[in-house]
Amino acid sequence: MKFFPALLLALFCCKQESKTESSTYQRLPDAPQETEAALNEEFPGAMPGPVFGDSLIHYLKTRYGVAPDKMLLGLSTCVDDIIYTKNFHLHPEVKGPFHLGGLAGLPFTGISGLEAFIHHVPDSGTMVMIIEPHIGYSEQAGWGFVLRHEQHEASSCCGALMGTLGKLQQGLLKSEIREDDYQGGKIAELALQHKSEILDAANPIVELTRVTSRSAEEQIRRHLRDVDLGHIKYVVVVTGVLIDTDFQYSDYQYCDRILIYDVGKKQFVEELRNTEYSERTLIPR
Repeated sequence: MKFFPALLLALFCCKQESKTESSTYQRLPDAPQETEAALNEEFPGAMPGPVFGDSLIHYLKTRYGVAPDKMLLGLSTCVDDIIYTKNFHLHPEVKGPFHLGGLAGLPFTGISGLEAFIHHVPDSGTMVMIIEPHIGYSEQAGWGFVLRHEQHEASSCCGALMGTLGKLQQGLLKSEIREDDYQGGKIAELALQHKSEILDAANPIVELTRVTSRSAEEQIRRHLRDVDLGHIKYVVVVTGVLIDTDFQYSDYQYCDRILIYDVGKKQFVEELRNTEYSERTLIPR
């Protein structure tokens, strides 16, 4: 059975059997079948991140001739520490990551951050951007929560989106952009723009996460039109949702699509979508 690849942070995770001698990375076990079924019900094709550890690197190398040491990874993911303490191991040859995101994974560094990121990409190199919010799924509490290491009760995940949703449901959310809470204000603004579809959804936190994912992709694509990509060969944009599971299990990845932009041709040359992936695979045979 073929699935769309797990392509967030774990795209660059080494599988345990292929790790280098200097690596101490140990893959966490997959979540129980009941949890996997719940994840795939909301996000069809979600898979353990490490399963496709080398897949994007292999694909870019074989299809586009991109060497791993010519890649620079950029992340627009939430600032939550759980993202960077579970299953996070970069191939040493891939540079980065450069952080583009803030709360909820929205690209809050904006055009200035993107320009700084671009300046660090190797000449004729490839910038690989992972643009995704995250959501927790806990065996104890379900969607919007995760059991963290050394805690006895599941806590909110993504905390920023769960807090926003709670205020939205109570009618207390305000669209107020303040200097001392700019990111929170922008998330509130986004949620209020989609109030009906979020509150009417069967699972409001899942819907708010999807809304955030779409907004993050739209923002980064707008920003790309306003920057100079002159010395770069390709831009790879990966969008979807990172799913955090309880601390003892691997995190999971739902990948909505991958866009590959050829700078020389000034156009997107390939789009891999979740719904079209049944006949395609990035995994080397």
